[in-house]
Amino acid sequence: MNNRKPNVLQLIDSLAIGGAERMSVNLANTLSKKGVGSFLCATRKGGDLEAMVASEVSCLILGKRAPVDLKALWRLAGFVRKNQIDIIHAHSSSFFTAILVKLLTGVRVVWHDHYGNAELLDKRPIKSLRYASVLFDYVVSVNETLAKWSRKHLLISKNRIAYLPNFAELTPTHTNPQLPGEPAKRIVCLANLREQKDHMTLLRAFNTFHKQHPDWHLLLVGEDRNDAYSASLKAYIAKEGLKDVVHILGSCSDSADILLASTIGVLSSVSEGLPVALLEYGLAKLPVVCTDVGQCSEVLDHGRYGVLVPPSVPDALADALAALASSQVQREVYAVRFCNYVKKHYGKDAVIGDVMKLYRSVWHG
Repeated sequence: MNNRKPNVLQLIDSLAIGGAERMSVNLANTLSKKGVGSFLCATRKGGDLEAMVASEVSCLILGKRAPVDLKALWRLAGFVRKNQIDIIHAHSSSFFTAILVKLLTGVRVVWHDHYGNAELLDKRPIKSLRYASVLFDYVVSVNETLAKWSRKHLLISKNRIAYLPNFAELTPTHTNPQLPGEPAKRIVCLANLREQKDHMTLLRAFNTFHKQHPDWHLLLVGEDRNDAYSASLKAYIAKEGLKDVVHILGSCSDSADILLASTIGVLSSVSEGLPVALLEYGLAKLPVVCTDVGQCSEVLDHGRYGVLVPPSVPDALADALAALASSQVQREVYAVRFCNYVKKHYGKDAVIGDVMKLYRSVWHG
């Protein structure tokens, strides 16, 4: 048996800030420190996360222009051969590129399912994914619901499908960001502006909260596509006179520093897998209010380490934020307990051993 550790390529569509993207970078960086030949490829474009890639990780921005871009495909296949890559760990929709490269090179493929709409799986497109799964060597899912879905629908042995929790690393840049509001009165939501994240419920909740707590500010950190959804949020903020206290900061490469300078972390999603943002809140020692979707309840140990509220209920979210804002003692209790829990169960040391076992099983057949 070959005793060397495998060379592994993390494959992702872009390096814009998002949960799957963060996970691909976290894996690449952590594996590079474990003696693994660690590589990272963004099939379409780079992004703010490029700055967070460790110097030991060889990073390729492929610049693919179409679903089947032959020039980009040959370039990636050449990269795989040159670096003797044994496993492509393909995240989310990059699986299609991964299996094409497998056909060209024989590399093994692990597909990582980060699907965020875990509560809406009956509407999930399946045809291309089902056919592609014939060529997967392993499937890992960010929560048990997705793992069960894969066992039911994909054309791969059920014993080659597993739940693997996300893990987080907090990498502050120590830039001391200049943020609005007082340091002890900031609520932060780290989530790209898209419908699944349901910022509108958060805005309605904050509008109610703000009437009793006028000196608190809400920071929205995440990609702003300036689409119809974004426009609806901005229109609500303007209509309700919240422009001075609600701040859309967009995608920020110093998001870790923003978390460390905030007071409460919040997620208002209607659907989730296992949000990396929630884990980062824990590492930043933020008390958390989160909707009870996806694996969030497990991450908060069913409410022991943070406040869980039902999705799409602004009043419940407003009440939970008000309770934490009114009690510094409760904030500190939640923050310390949650931080310790995340480090123990969702820190890199807690998860990377299972990742290495998975790679060995894939590599050695």
